[in-house]
Amino acid sequence: MTTGHERSLNRDFRPGWGCSPGQEPLRLRRCTLPAELNERLRTRRKIQPALFFFETVDRFGIETELSLVQLDIAGWSSHGGNQADLVLREPLHDPPSPAARPIWQLWSAGRPPVANLWAGHDRVEWLRAALAHRRAEGPDRPPGRVYRVDGAHVTDVTSYYCALGEAVNGPGGYFGWNLDALADCLRGGFGATPPFTVVGPEVPHVREVFERAGVTLRATP
Repeated sequence: MTTGHERSLNRDFRPGWGCSPGQEPLRLRRCTLPAELNERLRTRRKIQPALFFFETVDRFGIETELSLVQLDIAGWSSHGGNQADLVLREPLHDPPSPAARPIWQLWSAGRPPVANLWAGHDRVEWLRAALAHRRAEGPDRPPGRVYRVDGAHVTDVTSYYCALGEAVNGPGGYFGWNLDALADCLRGGFGATPPFTVVGPEVPHVREVFERAGVTLRATP
């Protein structure tokens, strides 16, 4: 969603972020606030509830969009500059589940250094994190490549997309999380240019999506 009220709202990643269903209020520690919002808080001017981006910041200063939040402020305390603790009346929109916490802690140290770390985590939340952390790293690789999907931990469709993302874009890579997202990735901008070949396990209906894009799927047991 894009509105005239949308701004970036950054916070340092730390354990205890987010809130459980039904838990209120939502407390955000050491948020970096837009200057206008910080000035309104400091001078006690009225702040209309508005939709903001909620982003985490890893130890390298890289910002990653996590969710949206309705910024309806119930209380705040300043840490100086543009940093403040906020107490909000509403939770995050579609926040990650508690199973995502170790995944985001892992990513806060930087991109995963080796493949298949997703196998020890919730696969849906891993894909959400991989998509959120995706960064364009130059142009897509040229057509004609062969990408080999490691099927050692592929047990279902979700785990297949975890492995496919790493086959195309390396550890922590993303290349779709369902058929529609896969089709989007095949249109360009996600690291690989069709036609190319994918070698590895096969899950339902991916062959049709690949073939429509000119991709050859060479299935292996």
